[in-house]
Amino acid sequence: MVNVNVRFNSRDYLLACEDGQEKELEKLTTELNNKFGKLKADLGNLGEGKLLLITAIQLVDEMSAMKGSMQKFKEHNNCLLYTSDAA
Repeated sequence: MVNVNVRFNSRDYLLACEDGQEKELEKLTTELNNKFGKLKADLGNLGEGKLLLITAIQLVDEMSAMKGSMQKFKEHNNCLLYTSDAA
């Protein structure tokens, strides 16, 4: 494990991650901070906890939509495979 200093909401945090994952952790923290900052700019400062919750809900919603899209893609590909087999 290695320690990585990341910046979120204008504060520094020391986090641990697996060796070699430092850049990925920094990238993910930057993406989270950008989403959080946009929400803060759009909604005003509702408090860090509430903004973090809303940010997390938005991320889970995006992830859920991607999972749904992936499932539809898999089903479509399976249909194409079965259609090709029948031909």
